[in-house]
Amino acid sequence: MLIAIAALHGSGYGYVAGTIAQSQLPAFLKRVLPPLYLYPSVLMGTLAAVVLLALRQQEGRAFVFRVVSAIFDGNAVLGFALGGIVPGGVLLLVAGLFWVIAHLVRPQRLGAAS
Repeated sequence: MLIAIAALHGSGYGYVAGTIAQSQLPAFLKRVLPPLYLYPSVLMGTLAAVVLLALRQQEGRAFVFRVVSAIFDGNAVLGFALGGIVPGGVLLLVAGLFWVIAHLVRPQRLGAAS
């Protein structure tokens, strides 16, 4: 899901960069805004990598999933404030999924019977 969101958001970079280049914005903003547009895509890709790494660890998986959930919570607040109910709601849904996963993941104790 994270990779799909990153790809979907990143696919609009060309349109955004072209629109900004043709706008009446100051030159500084024309240079700064297109790379800033990529931030959510990079964030989602990075979080996907963190989650995949967390899946390989026996200890600390729940903590990592809670941290990822908190990151999505913060982004959901921004999503509601800047984009409305759809981006905020999607981000909040993803945060909730990671929180549930964090509570379902139980670390295996050394020497425990399987």
